[in-house]
Amino acid sequence: MTLAEKLNVTSVSLTPLNNKGKREKKVKKAKQLMVTFTIPQNNSTPVGQKMVFCRVISPEGTLLGGAGSFSFEGATVPCSAKKVLEYEGHEITGEKIYIDIATALTSGEYTVELFADNYRLYRGNFSLK
Repeated sequence: MTLAEKLNVTSVSLTPLNNKGKREKKVKKAKQLMVTFTIPQNNSTPVGQKMVFCRVISPEGTLLGGAGSFSFEGATVPCSAKKVLEYEGHEITGEKIYIDIATALTSGEYTVELFADNYRLYRGNFSLK
């Protein structure tokens, strides 16, 4: 696969949710995290099923969630969650991946990474209070 065929992601956000699936203002009360993103149209990307792997890392450096692992650049990398998408060459908006939280979260900078087709599509930090 060439770089031009790589999926792109935009409009990435990280939202804490309460036990009812509603937005939670205080990250300490969150029971789930929701990563939302858009995949823009790319005419060079082959259509078909795409497995998207998501990693969410806490301010303490701990990987949240646990959905197995995947291979990336010759290493086995653990992931927080994964999702199969059907990419048909058109923009996919508002795609969501959920990560269940087993322990109380702390305020601070959370890192979100998204991977697909052996590429890191996104890496960014989000401040949650």
